[in-house]
Amino acid sequence: MSTPFARIIRRETHSPRTVTTIVLAVLIALACGYAGTELVLWMLDQPPLLVTPQQSLDWLAALPTLQPLSAISIGGILLALIGLLLMLHAIRSGRLARHEMVSEGAAVIVDNGVLASSIARRVATAARIPQVQAVVSVSHRRAIVDVTPTSGIPVDEAAIRGAVETEIASYDLRPAVRHTVRINRTGAIGS
Repeated sequence: MSTPFARIIRRETHSPRTVTTIVLAVLIALACGYAGTELVLWMLDQPPLLVTPQQSLDWLAALPTLQPLSAISIGGILLALIGLLLMLHAIRSGRLARHEMVSEGAAVIVDNGVLASSIARRVATAARIPQVQAVVSVSHRRAIVDVTPTSGIPVDEAAIRGAVETEIASYDLRPAVRHTVRINRTGAIGS
């Protein structure tokens, strides 16, 4: 990853945390708005919307002694799991379905669907089958190629594997993509 394009490539290949951030910010804002409304109503000696701040504090203070203790323990475990999931979501890098192609002087980002289509076209040419009989899926580190030969016409498995390997190597992708080629034993009816 070249220095001038490193930030651009990272931004285009990793998912932002915008949705999670907005949802959490809205939930926190709503909770703070509700707590502020209850405090203002309490200071003005008005009836509360749900509970007074004093009742909330009393409930929190009595929480460890409430029954059933198992329900309170399960609630605490659920809150801890939610917190852990949010921390993992913040730390882990979310990958988009894109790869970087190594290129001098340019930042080249390729969508996995485009890669799959290109590999499928190359496989169809090498196997001499219609492109719909070459199904390719590309994920972060793997390309899976499923070839269905035309019924009665054998395909050269070595030629297909070589075509896939050559096609993927020609892109010089980052992160590197390994491949698996599966030849279906039942053929499709030719058109």
